[in-house]
Amino acid sequence: MKEVPEKHPEFDPETYTDPILEECYRIKAELSAKFKTQKEFFAYVKALEEEDKRNGIKYVPYDPSKRIPPEKSDDDT
Repeated sequence: MKEVPEKHPEFDPETYTDPILEECYRIKAELSAKFKTQKEFFAYVKALEEEDKRNGIKYVPYDPSKRIPPEKSDDDT
């Protein structure tokens, strides 16, 4: 459903930028500038995890076998 311009006269869809998306784009650009490959990025993240472990921060491993899929109801066909 499209918004009627009369409801929001100050809104201009041509110039609107979503601040959350802008922040995501900024972070992505920073990471791309800092790390040239995914391998470099993952090595950096792994080093941060190791440093956190040395500082006493605990990570709970993700166990996909414990994920319980949602049950389908009879109405979902």
